[in-house]
Amino acid sequence: MSEMEKIKQNIVSQLHNLCAHCSCGNINPHRCPIEEISIKVESLHGVPLIVNSQFKGVLFGNFR
Repeated sequence: MSEMEKIKQNIVSQLHNLCAHCSCGNINPHRCPIEEISIKVESLHGVPLIVNSQFKGVLFGNFR
């Protein structure tokens, strides 16, 4: 797994902690707005740059 993928997974897991249902491990279906954001983050080909809770772009780099 590349470093960029690890960073994206870390961001997605942090996003899921923002939802009370997801953070408690609730497996019951619920309308989770965080899930929509997580899917968008996972589809990015780079690392999202978020400043003051606002998406500012995607960082592309050569991680080794």
